[in-house]
Amino acid sequence: MIRRTKAVVALLGLTATIALVASSTGSASHDDFRMAFVTDIGSLQDKSFNQLGNEGRIRVGKQIGISTRVYVTNKAEDRLPNLLAAASAGYDLVVANGFFHAEHLDTVAPRFPRQKFVGIDVTKFLLPSGPSNYTGIVFSEHEGGYLVGYLAALTAKRTGGKQVISAVGANAVPAIVKYISGYIQGAKKANPKIKVIANYANDPTFSDQAKCKKVALRQIAQGSQAVFQVAGGCGLGALSAAKEKKVWGIGVDADQSYLGAHMLTSATKKVDLAVVIMTKRAHLDRLQGGVDFLFNVKNGGIGFGKVSPKVNKGDLAKANALKRQIAKGQIKIKPTIKF
Repeated sequence: MIRRTKAVVALLGLTATIALVASSTGSASHDDFRMAFVTDIGSLQDKSFNQLGNEGRIRVGKQIGISTRVYVTNKAEDRLPNLLAAASAGYDLVVANGFFHAEHLDTVAPRFPRQKFVGIDVTKFLLPSGPSNYTGIVFSEHEGGYLVGYLAALTAKRTGGKQVISAVGANAVPAIVKYISGYIQGAKKANPKIKVIANYANDPTFSDQAKCKKVALRQIAQGSQAVFQVAGGCGLGALSAAKEKKVWGIGVDADQSYLGAHMLTSATKKVDLAVVIMTKRAHLDRLQGGVDFLFNVKNGGIGFGKVSPKVNKGDLAKANALKRQIAKGQIKIKPTIKF
């Protein structure tokens, strides 16, 4: 575990360089470069993870003038066929969005050694064959969870009443576990006595809003003042419950403040930025294989979105100060805890 952690952390200093290289539109290794983006299940319009990645695809295509295509994964059985279709079609770079692509990337990448493969939320350590044409993208979701948990707990403390907040996850996948683990730790930092309820909707589709709404309503009945959705499209149901019951909602991955005045803030994860950066590097033939790239608070890959104007300015200032401390490495957050 220590060896793996060091392998990822060693890449921290590279992201600033990546951003500089990515901003360039210099000559590519070849003019007919093409990129394919393979979604995970949960809808292309999930308003978070898949939608962000696809927005990155569209943006980079326009920025550097390349041909791109999205392959939509409607069900789990589509993952492998979609990866094979993209690779067989000759796309120079294939970006797979989501942890559950790991097994299939380990099958496909070695079969197409002249093409590049990138996996969002898929560390290289999940590919036992160790293909040299594979690059992993990982995020410090626990940092984003920590920030919104801290702000939610400060807001609940200032409001008074039952000191309870909650989180709804779709399933116990690594990214979701990290988000919720950080959320709990951040809340306890702000108010050690606060109760944090965390439940899974057990939605393998990541799109069943009714399941997440049911879980959120149960949490609100137990006194939750803020519901953090960590469930993609399913989580929109949790935010709907928060709106109906007039408690705070907290978005995930994308800035979901546009959903209404009930939104406290969102834990942001720049999936779109990762897609843009990796594609530009591949276009310039500068995408390193066999490594993981880490996106976190320090390099702008993780943070929190727009905050409700109803939030106390002093509490927001504390959250921003905390963010700076995390970026400087002054606060250590456990990626996972038991809950």
